[in-house]
Amino acid sequence: MAPGRSFSGGQVSELQRVIDIGRQISGLSFGIYVGDLPGGRESAVARHAQLNDAPAAVLVAVDPADRAIEIVTGSHAVRALDDRSCELAVLAMKSSFEAGDLVGGIRDAVNLLAQRARAPHVVHEDEPA
Repeated sequence: MAPGRSFSGGQVSELQRVIDIGRQISGLSFGIYVGDLPGGRESAVARHAQLNDAPAAVLVAVDPADRAIEIVTGSHAVRALDDRSCELAVLAMKSSFEAGDLVGGIRDAVNLLAQRARAPHVVHEDEPA
């Protein structure tokens, strides 16, 4: 998570927990950035490139001042998350943000993205049902 807005210790812990759970669920890395995105999507893409394991990473970037939300997926992550999944995450965030819940919106978006990227469980014919 990058600086750009003051969060309480509890909020930082909550966001770190959702990042960790998202990774466990989906196998993807998640990053969160809250702050200025002067170049819009280009700024978010540049921040995504700085993440560890950027190909398997998803960045949720929010610029509260400009009311901008960007979700950037790496070359591996994009195979697990289609545009529709990202659009749903943005809608979830907007709804929470309008209610004044920045952390809740980000949490819900990361959870949604992780669930959508989860690989389906494959049952083999030789496995008991």
